[in-house]
Amino acid sequence: MSNVLNFSGLSSQGYSKRSSGTAAIGWWSIHALTLALLVILASPTSALSANSGALIVVGALGLWRWSWAGMHLVRAVIYERMVFPRIRRRASNAPLPSHLFIIVTSYRIQPEVTYTVYQRLIEELEAVHVPATIVSCFTDPADIKLVGRLFNSANLVEGSSIIFIPQAGRGKRHALGQALRVIIERHPPPFSFVALMDGDSALGRNTLRNTCEILSSENDVGAVTTENIPLVKGSTLVREWYRLRMAQRHSTMCSMSLSRRLLVLTGRFSVFRSEIATGEDFVQAVEKDSIPHWRLGTIEMLTGDDKSTWFTVLRRGWKMLYIPDAVVHPIEELPPGGVFSATTSLMSRWFGNMVRNSARAIALGPTRCGFFTWICLVDQRLSMWTPLVGPVCALSACMISGETSYLFLYLLWVLASRTAVSIALWAVTGRFHPLFAAIIYYNQIIGAWLKLRAVFSPHRQRWTRQAIGSPAGGLHNLWSDVSSNLLRYMSIAIFVVIVSGASISLGAPN
Repeated sequence: MSNVLNFSGLSSQGYSKRSSGTAAIGWWSIHALTLALLVILASPTSALSANSGALIVVGALGLWRWSWAGMHLVRAVIYERMVFPRIRRRASNAPLPSHLFIIVTSYRIQPEVTYTVYQRLIEELEAVHVPATIVSCFTDPADIKLVGRLFNSANLVEGSSIIFIPQAGRGKRHALGQALRVIIERHPPPFSFVALMDGDSALGRNTLRNTCEILSSENDVGAVTTENIPLVKGSTLVREWYRLRMAQRHSTMCSMSLSRRLLVLTGRFSVFRSEIATGEDFVQAVEKDSIPHWRLGTIEMLTGDDKSTWFTVLRRGWKMLYIPDAVVHPIEELPPGGVFSATTSLMSRWFGNMVRNSARAIALGPTRCGFFTWICLVDQRLSMWTPLVGPVCALSACMISGETSYLFLYLLWVLASRTAVSIALWAVTGRFHPLFAAIIYYNQIIGAWLKLRAVFSPHRQRWTRQAIGSPAGGLHNLWSDVSSNLLRYMSIAIFVVIVSGASISLGAPN
């Protein structure tokens, strides 16, 4: 049976996995012309003599960062092509769970998307042929009729059922907490699994079987998550922005799985052992997680439920795995407001979740986290500064020398190096587009700025789809914002002085 699914209903609505070949040819032409223009404008000889100190700083930093990225790519290949096939062979005869509980959270999702998601879920349940309970968290009463009709016409195992819970706009955490408590009340039998999934993510073929078999066969693994191949509605730029993010995610997830740990259990779709997902600490972490902060007091976690579930599994000492042959198709469309506003809004939420959770995970220590995972968590705290070193050095060199050629040389380095990274990523993931190089740099620079904002203002959180955000107003919140911004700008100013000073001093003649 083919693993390629026909999403014709979504295709008619403008959702697609990849951009057209015609668009790719156009972007290839722009890429080549830009590269040629930068070669002409850079005048490398004069630029190199203008300020060798900036080259030393950028070169040393590049050696560190690209070596680190290269190590992740090598680890990803080892896991996907050598280690994971052995895991899959071990799982080939593993028993399926005694019962599957699937929680699906939806908030103002189009009927076409809801239909596709539940149709695929039910088809997967029919394929694994085990008793299942679907807990559907809905916002539109019409969804009950639509989903109920699909469920009633399905050929599911006796003992299967569906439960509808209204999601009253109090956030995904509240809905998940309600759903988990409904499952607890039903007393999950031994050797049952709980899947958490978003209502805009369609399961690929054999995704339930492939995840459950591995969770069943790997006794020290408490949770697994899957490959994401998005179906995107929008321009070529929007589609490739999502494709690149998922390609980078695939590479990182494979690399982390070599250590049998992950950095997140993605909310799009992850499967847990029921004894973990129904534990009171897990439910509390989903419903009302919080972190202490030395300056801002207790920060309640609004977003980042997938980081809360991950941290609970990590803290309890369970291993985690990424299943590259199990695919989920997130159905994506940028929030309103234009590409820049929408992408920065999404990255603010993602990076904020990372920042708010990494410190407490680091505090668990390398023994509990695993040494490589712990080092990656520490690196996340450092790498938010490194993308800004290149622009600062380039601008410093231009001001010192009075020439713009150094800036063009830096841009030439950016385009060439990010193109090389895109090619390396293609070798690992099979995904490539001429826009990848520019998007990588955009994500690095804008992402660094957003991560720094999240570090100094971790109390600021907002859902991109729901009108829920951090409280505004009041003297406490005013002081929190003022002090956060003051510390952030002071830190950036000190960073600029140090980097500029280093490039000047290293480039000074002896």
